[in-house]
Amino acid sequence: MTNPPAPYPDAQDDGLKLTFALDQIRDTFDERSEPREMFVAILDLLRTHFAAEAGAIVLLEEGMDEPDTIINNGISQGEALDLCRAAMRATEPGIIDNPYWAYTMGNEITLRGQPLGAMILVRQSEPFTTHDLHMLSVAEKQVDSAIIQARTAWKLIHRTRELEAIYHVDRLRDETGSNERSLLEKFAAYVGTLFSADFVGISLTDADGAPGEFVINGRGLPDDSIARLFEQAHGHASFSGLATPTGVTEAVFISAPLITHGIRLGSVVLGRESLFTRSDYRLMDALCSQLDTAIVHMRQLQAQPVDAPATDLSSVDDAPFTQSIRYVSDALHVDDVRLDLLANEVGTPAYVYSLKAIRDNFQALRAAFPDSRIHFSAKCNNNPAILRQLIEDGAGIDAVSAGEIHLARRAGAHSEDVVFAGVGKTVGELYYAVSRGVGWFNIENESEAATINVIAGEHGSRPRIAIRFNPEVQANTHKHIATGHTYAKFGMTEQAARGLLDKKESYPNLRFEGIHIHIGSQLGDTSATTQAVQQALRLAHDYPFIRTLDIGGGFPVAYRASQSLPAPADFAAQILPLVRDYTLIVEPGRYIAANAGVLLARVLYIKHQGGRQIVILDAGMTELIRPMLYQAHHAIVPVTRRDGPLSPVTIVGPVCESTDQFAEDVLLPPVQVGDLMAILTTGAYGSVMASNYNARLRPPEIAIDPDGTKWRVTRRRENWDDLVRTDLRDDTYRL
Repeated sequence: MTNPPAPYPDAQDDGLKLTFALDQIRDTFDERSEPREMFVAILDLLRTHFAAEAGAIVLLEEGMDEPDTIINNGISQGEALDLCRAAMRATEPGIIDNPYWAYTMGNEITLRGQPLGAMILVRQSEPFTTHDLHMLSVAEKQVDSAIIQARTAWKLIHRTRELEAIYHVDRLRDETGSNERSLLEKFAAYVGTLFSADFVGISLTDADGAPGEFVINGRGLPDDSIARLFEQAHGHASFSGLATPTGVTEAVFISAPLITHGIRLGSVVLGRESLFTRSDYRLMDALCSQLDTAIVHMRQLQAQPVDAPATDLSSVDDAPFTQSIRYVSDALHVDDVRLDLLANEVGTPAYVYSLKAIRDNFQALRAAFPDSRIHFSAKCNNNPAILRQLIEDGAGIDAVSAGEIHLARRAGAHSEDVVFAGVGKTVGELYYAVSRGVGWFNIENESEAATINVIAGEHGSRPRIAIRFNPEVQANTHKHIATGHTYAKFGMTEQAARGLLDKKESYPNLRFEGIHIHIGSQLGDTSATTQAVQQALRLAHDYPFIRTLDIGGGFPVAYRASQSLPAPADFAAQILPLVRDYTLIVEPGRYIAANAGVLLARVLYIKHQGGRQIVILDAGMTELIRPMLYQAHHAIVPVTRRDGPLSPVTIVGPVCESTDQFAEDVLLPPVQVGDLMAILTTGAYGSVMASNYNARLRPPEIAIDPDGTKWRVTRRRENWDDLVRTDLRDDTYRL
């Protein structure tokens, strides 16, 4: 860089005008706007203000030194990147010597010493002046604020883009059935559009593990060039850039592997004229994880063909009955208790739980993870009989509030067998947990560590701490119950976790002993969990005082008989060999409780409307909100089975909301007013999410003892007095 010529006139007035103009651009954009357009407008303004022939702004990945976004106008992307990198090497705005343009000036964009990117402006005809450099410095102070403003919007956009893309791949899998070739072709077409790529290639490995047959969409490359691209891609086990084949110009190629359970299935190669960013890498990585899982699923179906029914399964045929919940002589039973007789005594709606099924599920988990500590996730069901049963059988409790700690201790749990997790623990809750000697605190940020340290000092204790680590892994599950991806509110990034562990001596009252991960519920495969565990172990390896790994829960439950899902033993087979040197904590909830419960309801009315048969139950979203909140499926079956032609019915609740609908077009035999219906697999996230909306009374909960014959009401049905129990009648108002 060389010194520019010429002094400048009234810099202050010019600077105010430029600042005001940039402010106006920023004010026209909010978090719902596309941030890139804001920077396009800023660059257009700077080109006009400086009479520049071209320019560029390069923004870095947050917390990284790699480019994430390139906005270029009148200059190629490669030139823009080279010049902005040169600008970032300088300590102040300056002139950049380069082979592209006669006159170039550039400036690093920083905020409180943190590099955010760079901007450059170029001319061929006239040099930039000292005044220009000063004005560029003024502009930088507005552009850094624009970047911070944009990052919130970008996070939301990237998250939405990622989740929508992942579920689009799931839909492609459902659309193509077991036709692998059709899936790959549709995937290639979709990815080409999504990334504006003019080349998308997918190569699956052959029997010898070498690149085999491939699917191509887009740019017509010679066969030998395609073969070389896939040979390169096959040599990489992670997302990588590829060398551009000889004779191909103005193209950038990258590859992503298809790997599941450690087995290489193939590679995906993308090519386009513009560079790929870190957000592109993350999105492509997530898409490939869904694609390789879909391929494995298809191949399993092909290897184990199932005779598909000629018509859709009825709700009864596709109901996930168990040894505890099944028909006996056409009467639905929970263990040895007939539900029609039980309903006559306790009324409807009502929750019914099999403690035998709870115990059997817990024992299955203990068999899969024999040397691990198993803590039941109380948030899925805090019924006192269930908590007591599991505590007696040796389970600890995973709590996410002081209230759940209180319920656990009331049910007989020892405080040292309780893990206190949760993203937003209050100071009051932390005081309660520390004073009661809770065994573990899974913390989610450094401020939480500081608070616990002070409280522990006051109590003369040193609680054990596990850092909840966000491995930035996208789980194969519904987007509303995925918790370990980049944009989730849960956990700490690797950088934040290391920062806290590196200065653990600043918290003398805490014992940092564990890493906690939980990437979501109802996990559709083991690959994401395995990946998350591997990342957690890499983090733990650098801190010898970390000897415990808490992998959370997420083991799935079949809500349909036709559903094929991995068992806990499948997760254990992948995880246990990796964690031999660590104590393992597992925190299941749904797997233990879900299929142990049913929600009993009675048919209030039947009407035909809009071409539909609508069955109205006395249970609704106030008793079970999952179908309305997550679009979750629950099998609904008659308590007394009868023969008759199947017909589609829409099953709804009585709550004054259009969304109060359990299922649409469910195939059932004839239904009559007064019939009892059972909603299955409601032992988890059922009663705990019930509400008094519409001033409805929450239902009773009944537990059937492990012997299968005796039942008792463990929570009574609410009455009208309960609705006003917390009301205050004092008419005095506080100012």
